[in-house]
Amino acid sequence: MTNEEIQIPREVPVMTLRECVLFPKAMMPLRIFEQRYRLMLEDVLCGDRMFALVGVRPDEQGQVEQEIPYDVATVGYIRVSKKNPDGTSFLLLQGIERVRICSICSEEPYRIIEVEPIETHVDESALAMRAELTLQLERNRKLGGDVTDEILDFLHPLEDDVAFVDLAAYSLCKQALRKQAMLEVATLSQRANMLLEDLLLENDKLSLLKEALGDLPDEGFDSN
Repeated sequence: MTNEEIQIPREVPVMTLRECVLFPKAMMPLRIFEQRYRLMLEDVLCGDRMFALVGVRPDEQGQVEQEIPYDVATVGYIRVSKKNPDGTSFLLLQGIERVRICSICSEEPYRIIEVEPIETHVDESALAMRAELTLQLERNRKLGGDVTDEILDFLHPLEDDVAFVDLAAYSLCKQALRKQAMLEVATLSQRANMLLEDLLLENDKLSLLKEALGDLPDEGFDSN
C-alpha cells in the first residue's frame, strides 16, 4: 500500500513522546513497552495500522508530565511490527501526513485525538531553495559535518520537493523544538529556509574550525 492510497481517519490513537518529531515519509523505529501503548498497538494492528506521533509541549514550569500535545503532528503507518517474548514490541513507523490536532476525544485506555490533514503549500521560491540546499548539503559533507554520502544518495533522486526538504530536516535537525517548528510552518519555502539557515550556520562553524586547525587531516594532529 502506497502513501497515496492511505486515507487519514478523523480520529486516531496517539503516542505522545518527549523531544520526538516525525515527518511525512520518514521512518522512525519505536520500542513499545508501556501497557497503554501495548493495548493501542493491538487495536491498530487489527485496524488501519495508523496512529499519530505527537511531541509533548512543556507547561509553564517546563514540566511534561501532563503530556500536553503540540498542535501539529504526523500520522504514521506501521510498516513493520515485531512482538518480543517479554511482551514489548519493535515498530517501524512511516510518517504519512501532517495533521492539526482539533481535540482530545478520550484518554482511556489510551489517548485518541481528532485531527485534520495539513497540506504543505509549495510556492515557486521553494524550487530555487532546493538548489541552494543541495549546495549546502554537499558543502557540509565535504567539511566533515553530519551529511554523509548515504544521505546525499538518498536525497538526490527524490523528485518530490516536499519529501526532499522534510527528509533532510528529519535527518539533520538535532533540536526537537527547532524540528517541531519546521514541521508546523505552512509553506515549503519557509521550512526550506529554516533548514538552510541551520546548514549555513553549521557550515560556517565547520569552516572556521577547519581553518583554525590548518585544514589538517584527522591523523595529522593530537586531540589531547
